[in-house]
Formats: sequence, C-alpha cells, structure tokens
Amino acid sequence: MKNKLAILLVLVMLTLTGCSGKNNVDTAAGEPAESVTKLTMWSMETRNREIIEKSINEFNTAHPDIQITAEYFEDEALKTKMKVAIAGNQVPDIITYWSGETFDTLVATSMLGDITEQLSSDADFKNNVLPGGLETFTYDSKTYAIPVLFSGVSLWYNKEIFADNGLTPPATYDELLAVVDQLNAKNITPITIAGKDRWPVLHWFSYLAQRVGGTEPFEKAKSGEADFTQDSFVKAGELLRELAIDKKGFVNGFLGLDYAAAESLFVNGKAAMYLQGEWAMDSFLDDNFADKVGFVPFPSVAGGSGSVNIYHGGFGAGMAISSKTNQEAAYTAIRFLTDSAQRKEINEGANISPMKNPGLDEANMKPLAYEYDKSISENLEGFFGYYDQVLDAKRADQFLNSVGSIVGQESADVKEELAKVK
Repeated sequence: MKNKLAILLVLVMLTLTGCSGKNNVDTAAGEPAESVTKLTMWSMETRNREIIEKSINEFNTAHPDIQITAEYFEDEALKTKMKVAIAGNQVPDIITYWSGETFDTLVATSMLGDITEQLSSDADFKNNVLPGGLETFTYDSKTYAIPVLFSGVSLWYNKEIFADNGLTPPATYDELLAVVDQLNAKNITPITIAGKDRWPVLHWFSYLAQRVGGTEPFEKAKSGEADFTQDSFVKAGELLRELAIDKKGFVNGFLGLDYAAAESLFVNGKAAMYLQGEWAMDSFLDDNFADKVGFVPFPSVAGGSGSVNIYHGGFGAGMAISSKTNQEAAYTAIRFLTDSAQRKEINEGANISPMKNPGLDEANMKPLAYEYDKSISENLEGFFGYYDQVLDAKRADQFLNSVGSIVGQESADVKEELAKVK
C-alpha cells in the first residue's frame, strides 16, 4: 500500500509540473532549465499573417524564455470571441484590437495592462508615434496599447481623366464643384460612392462638417453638451445636398450601389473621383491602374476653420496586453512586434504606418503606396474619428439614415433630419 501511495504521489507531482504556467524542462545533466513564459496572441490581421508569423518566429528565437503563439480571426469572428472572453474575464496575453467601444470596455473593466511606464522609459519609440496615436489608447493619463496602423480617408482621382480634360485636382470645395460641372458637361461620372452601404456618404458629411467648423462641434454633440443641429452640421448638410442633388456629383443610382460596385467604377475608369480610406489601395495597386491614381486631402471650405491636414479616420487598431499576464514579458513582445522594422513589409503595401519614421524602402513599394504613406507621415496634424464608430449604436444608425435622406430626398429639411440624431 505504501509503495502504491508513493507512486501515486509521484504521478500527481509530475502532472502538476506539466500543468504549470511556466515550462520547467530538465536538462540532460538533471538541472532545471530556465522557465519559459508562454504568451497567446489574438489578431484580426489575417491579411498580414505571413509577415507577422515571421516576426514572431524571429522573436521566439531571440527570446527563448518568452514564446508567442498567435491565433488569427476574421473581423466578426474576433468580435464574437472577444465578447465571450470579456464575459469570462479570460482575455489573451496579447491582443490586436480595434479602438472604440469594446476597447473602452476592456480598460474600464481592468482587463488590460497599463504600459505607460514602459513607454516613458522608451522615449525614442514613444516620440516616433504619429500625433494622436498613443492618445487614442490613453485613458486617465494611462496608455494601454501601441497603435499598429493609421487609417485615413482621402479624395482619390483618376489622373488620366483629369489630364485629358484639362482639370486640376481640387484644393477647395468650390473647386470640387467646378470640376463636377466640367465632368458632367462631358458626360463623365464625377464621383462614385456606395450609397447603399450608407457609411461612405457619411464620410462626405463628416469631412464637410470638420472643414466648416473644426472638430469641437462634434465633440460637444457626442458628449450631449450640444446636438447635431449646430450651424457647422447644418452647413455641411447643405453643401452635401448641393453636391449630390443640385450638381449631380455622384454617380447616377448611387443609393443602390454597394461598396464593390462603387469601387469597380473607379478602378475601371468609369468615374473620375472616389472618397475612400487607404484600404482601397488594395484594388488600386494593380500594374495597369496604379499609375493612373492620384490623391489629395479632402478640400477646404471657404470661411471654414478645419485644417486640410486633419484626416477623417484615426488609429483604428492597437496592440495591448492582458492585466493578468507577465507584464514585462508581454510588453517586450508587443514592443518588438510593433517596431517599424518588424512592420516594414506590412507598411510597404496598402497600409499606413502609425510612425513618423516608418523606415520604408521605396524600391519595394508601388509609387502610389509610397507617396501616400510619405504624405501622411509628413503632413498629418491630427484626425477625427468615424462618426458611426465613435457614436453609440443608436445615434450612429440615426446619423446614417439622416445623411441618406439629405442626399436622397430633394425636399428633406437638413436641420430637421439632423435633429433626429439624439
């Protein structure tokens, strides 16, 4: 009986050793090896998986005491998985996730680690982040993530169409309207837009509101200090209606076009302009089309206070660590993975680096991608978020409906439509 108990005790001890959070592997000489901290990472960057895996392998080789294993999920799948993780208080060691409401919840429920001190001790890296990058993930003066990308919406135009018709890319809204008139006179579709999806129309409204009144009116309306019938919003609605209805600036039937159909018109040379984010470059970089594409910031509005170097978009995703994991090891990992050198190949494609000095190699890039990334790095003064993502779900949907009415119904009263957002 004593022998059986002894054997059972040994088996229990072996089992407990194998289930511990660290791996303690005996060496050939019988001495315990250094313990290994294992980190699990969740990421929605499925498109960049191969590049990220190379970085992880490099990190794991250089840090035998810290080993990262990554899992990748499509957007909706990760959102669902995060809801379950939050409910069970089981957030992974490292997560690449979007800024916004869910990230706010993770911070509010103390599920994420505070990396303020580590960043403060790494001044060169911290100061290399574009304006607003770390601030996006900062709450009560504490920072919880490092941005991995910047998203910015620009006005893309077909250089060939513009050159053939003696047109200059618009720097002001009045110039844009004049270009629309000239294109319509020649039966060329001025602007393609996915009205069926609604949010591309909201991009136009949001930019106009910012160019008219800056970002303060939106912040006041968002907090409830004011509403969306402020003068800058009403003016933006009137300007947008002038473009869409009076000037017929958007492609005929745009309210029935989805994203793919609207984008295909631009890519196939059937429309002269397209307002969209940098993600659209994926479809622009084909060898037969890339050289025809140019871009300008959204035009200024006469008498307005918003700078053209304030972009609609922002730092849409950041890399964070769980508050429950090994803080030193996890920070070491995300600092490595977010470094410009590790994300260089990603940012040389259809992405914008969140760093002032991204270390891009022009020889590896399509000229369009290089020029766009360079333009953002050199000119970005700040950003304002997507209305439908920054607002709560109820007001976001109301805004999408109201803007749709403004561009779709000639008889719609702009102020009355905006008053519905509450």
